Amino acid sequence: MHQNTFTRTRKSRKDHARNERAFTLIELLVVITVIGIIASMLFPAINNASAKAKQIRCTSNMKQIGMAITMYADDFDGRLPMTHYQTLNANEMFLRNILPYAGGAEALCLCPSDPTRMSRLKNGGASYVMNEFVTLPVLDSFGAVLEPLPTLAQFRSPSETFLLFEAADEKEHPTYFNHAYSRTWVCCGWSAVLQDIRPDRHRTGTAHTNQITGQANYLFVDGHVESIKALDIKKYIEKEIEFAQPPEFRPNNP
Repeated sequence: MHQNTFTRTRKSRKDHARNERAFTLIELLVVITVIGIIASMLFPAINNASAKAKQIRCTSNMKQIGMAITMYADDFDGRLPMTHYQTLNANEMFLRNILPYAGGAEALCLCPSDPTRMSRLKNGGASYVMNEFVTLPVLDSFGAVLEPLPTLAQFRSPSETFLLFEAADEKEHPTYFNHAYSRTWVCCGWSAVLQDIRPDRHRTGTAHTNQITGQANYLFVDGHVESIKALDIKKYIEKEIEFAQPPEFRPNNP
C-alpha cells in the first residue's frame, strides 16, 4: 500500500510538471501573438516617420539650393542658372553651376526619397529640375528671342512662382536633363507632367498608377519650399491652369 501511495505521488508530480510546461508554452504563444499585434501597429508609424524624415531632408536640400541660386543670380546680374539649351558646357549648367555657392556639396542634388539618386549622382544628374517657364526664353522657329527671361528681381510674384520640381524617376539622369518641359503640360495632359516630375515623391505604401496618392516638394522663387499634394497638381492640369507659369503671365490669371 505504501508503494502504491508513492507511485501515485510520483505520477501526480509528473502530471503537474507537464501541466506547468503546457501553461508556459501557452504563455509564450500569447506573448508572441501580442508582439505581432504591436509590431503590426508600429511598422506603419515607423514607415511614416521614416518617409517624413526623408521629406524634411529633401526640403532642406531645396532651401539650400534656393539660397545658392540667389547667390548665383547676385553674381550674374540677376540671371538664373543656365540649362543645356543655353550652354553645352556641363559645368555651366544647373545644378553644376551653383554647387560652388553650396560648398560643393553634391548631396544637395539628391533627394533621399529618390530611388534613382545614386544613378543620378554617377551620371552627373540630380533629383531636381528647373521650371522651363523661368529658365528658358520663348524662341521662334529661327531661334530669335520672342520673350526674354526676367531677372530674379523682376518676378512680381516670387512667392507664387515655381522654380524647382522633383524629377521623375524615368527622366534620364545625365547633367543635361536639368529642366522640366512645363510649357507642354497643359496642352499634353497629366502624362506629360509625369514624364518630367514626380508629384507623389513623398508617400507611404505602393505608388498609385497615376501617381496621385502622395505629395512632392516645390521650391519657389522667393526661396520657400512648399509640399503640395499630387491630386492638387493634377487638378491644375484638368482645369487647364498653367500653374508653372509665373502668375503675372498666366492667361486668365486665377
